[in-house]
Amino acid sequence: MKLISILVSGACVAALSCAAAQAAPGIAGTWLATYDGGVHIAYLQWQKGGTASEIVDFASKTGNVQLGDWSTDGRGTYTLLLTGWTYDTKGNARTGRFVKTEDEVLSDGTYSGTFEVTYYDLTGNITFQHDGTVTAVRIEKQ
Repeated sequence: MKLISILVSGACVAALSCAAAQAAPGIAGTWLATYDGGVHIAYLQWQKGGTASEIVDFASKTGNVQLGDWSTDGRGTYTLLLTGWTYDTKGNARTGRFVKTEDEVLSDGTYSGTFEVTYYDLTGNITFQHDGTVTAVRIEKQ
């Protein structure tokens, strides 16, 4: 009886997880994002579970991968927090990290908003800060 109870509980959790994933907001998926009117572009993936990853058009050896989390207010506004490592220009030594926050408004297969990125050296001192705008379009299946 105990085993049946555990199996039923597990099935309920799995069913609720699937239902929550299917009811996830419309931001989940892969997007092509443009920063500051085209200065930088990136592929950004918003996962249904609230995590996100981005590959920006910086050289991979100097740090172009970002990982993070997102949340929504349930009314079409999304907040994203991403972080990544920075490296010297030759890609040989880690020089610090950066943190980027974004606030977006989703509308019919596109979103737009603002971002702020802060770069830190290895001891935690701010080395550079920038804020700007972002727009994105969903990458649809072909």
